[in-house]
Amino acid sequence: LTLSALRVRGAGRTDKGVHATHQVVAFDVPLSLFVDGDGKANNNGEEDIDDGMKISAHALPLLRESYQTLIKYDATIAGTEARPFIDQWEIRRAISTRLPRDIVIRSIRIWNGSIPFEARQNVACKTYIYRLRFRCIAYQTNTNSTEARTNLHPICSAGPHLLRRLNDDNTVWLSPWPLDEEKLRQACEPFVGRHDFCNFVHKAERKVSNNSRPSLVRRRERYQQSNSNDENEKDKYLMDLFEFNLHLQPEEEADKTLPPIIDATFSLKAKGFHRSQVRNLVGFVVDVARGERILDDAKVLLGESDNAGSEKSLPIVNSAPASGLCLASVEYEHDDFL
Repeated sequence: LTLSALRVRGAGRTDKGVHATHQVVAFDVPLSLFVDGDGKANNNGEEDIDDGMKISAHALPLLRESYQTLIKYDATIAGTEARPFIDQWEIRRAISTRLPRDIVIRSIRIWNGSIPFEARQNVACKTYIYRLRFRCIAYQTNTNSTEARTNLHPICSAGPHLLRRLNDDNTVWLSPWPLDEEKLRQACEPFVGRHDFCNFVHKAERKVSNNSRPSLVRRRERYQQSNSNDENEKDKYLMDLFEFNLHLQPEEEADKTLPPIIDATFSLKAKGFHRSQVRNLVGFVVDVARGERILDDAKVLLGESDNAGSEKSLPIVNSAPASGLCLASVEYEHDDFL
């Protein structure tokens, strides 16, 4: 089959270097493949299908067997609520043999809904995970001086090289700065709920204006008063962030006198995210934890502060590296899969 005929599409696009453990990829297979006698075998062991498409003689029985499974399923559970999971492992194996080692297919399922399935539509929730490793900020007293002074522990300025591990495989951001774990947690809290995230999307998408930005209340009213189904007529940056959680796991070190190393995992959930939004949110909370930003800057960037000011006077938002980001889950409003 040609790539255009399959119409391969994913649940979302990611920046270069971003990972995915639960990407959803959909493709269409012509119904004519599933009915015996529609094609004629050629000398190459392939079968000609409509519009000049070809499929190998090895793959065709697998596809037809999957179609028979769907027919039997409809006959068996007609009028019932049961939806058993059927792993099309033969097809999964056939595709996996042609993929590089860093791409793994976890399951293949047949869509049994009344309308065509589109991987980017009718999404109920997307979950992104961001992994960060850092050393806790710590101070020590200078006892050599006549006046006691508190200085940053020397190892806190050693950079990210002491944070590397054999199994990282470029999937974690090694922070070059020591961080305050309590500030890291506190900085996540203001973003949960319905907010205007215009200042946390990719710079190419941000609206450039020299005037003061409208208040969040005004933006909410405009969103609610819009009766059109056209999302372009609504404020597309006003959205619900369901979750912005942080899990901290200290590493065991032999020298207990050193500031501990922490493995941090951020979990963000929403119906969808704009380009670079997750990386910009993580970058901001890290800036707060290292003392470059204050917690009140979050309200300023969300347009919820009386001191929001103009677009040019807003705090700078630094983006976290792509390597730590991973698409972890995609949930749909209707689960009509077999």
